[in-house]
Amino acid sequence: MPLPSPLDLRVPRNLTATLQLIQRLVGREDHQRYCSGVIPKDRLPQFLQKMADRYPQILRTTRERSYDRRRRGHAAMHMIVFPSAGITPFESILPLHWLLLSNRGKGGLADVDSADFEVSKDAMAAISHIVIGDYVLLYATKRRPHRLTDRSSGRGRVIFTDTSTWTWKLRGDVMKELRAQIQECCRTLDFGANALANIPGNGLRGLLASQCERPLFAGVRNQIIDLYRYAADTWPPYRNAWLSAHPGTASNDGSTAGMLPPVNTFMKCNLPMIPQIRLYGTPARTVRDLLTATT
Repeated sequence: MPLPSPLDLRVPRNLTATLQLIQRLVGREDHQRYCSGVIPKDRLPQFLQKMADRYPQILRTTRERSYDRRRRGHAAMHMIVFPSAGITPFESILPLHWLLLSNRGKGGLADVDSADFEVSKDAMAAISHIVIGDYVLLYATKRRPHRLTDRSSGRGRVIFTDTSTWTWKLRGDVMKELRAQIQECCRTLDFGANALANIPGNGLRGLLASQCERPLFAGVRNQIIDLYRYAADTWPPYRNAWLSAHPGTASNDGSTAGMLPPVNTFMKCNLPMIPQIRLYGTPARTVRDLLTATT
């Protein structure tokens, strides 16, 4: 049966799950037409009810959506509500972000008779990619590993092929800001340190380490590697000045003092490939839970 209320819509359990759900709907399930916005929590119930009246598909179950799609030619639609990206902790509920996604079909956002046809956007278009906080969803080329076995030797090896798919990346202006921060850390000889236990990291090393805490989608992961390479190229001319300013560290760490680990070491220790994760908690949190939670 359909959900009785839009307040019973499930909420993804964290930012990574939210981005993964959007990526799956836009990519695998072809929900490329969308509307989005940010709304105060006190206005959300009335807004969601209006959208449910306009698009009852958002309250349909997976089986009902499939039936509507195959037998009636109706569009499948999903309404996702979540705390705006960049809020820490993620459970903070002001403001709330909403995203309405639709594939093609009658009654969907791509239908010219839809109430929101004129204001809806195409996620594939360069001027209207989906942006959530620091992240933008792009149809991009990424390298995919494949494991092969050599017939003559029986040994396994990994080859990489380029494939085009939907992936999240850091926005261009975010990447510019991070490069500027790397330059500033180098210029001020702020080599810093990685985080330890409850002590946050700082300086260049802390900045690089903090990027590894982002949702490591393929596009984001590759950008973090590029940032690390940029830092590894930018820092060496400043190293001798840093060593002179920190003679004690130089004597303790020897030849590795003031050096960033090799890129391969950084990737192996800090950048695991992101797996498919559970999208919802047990039990799943709902929009109603968000509205009644305290900050």
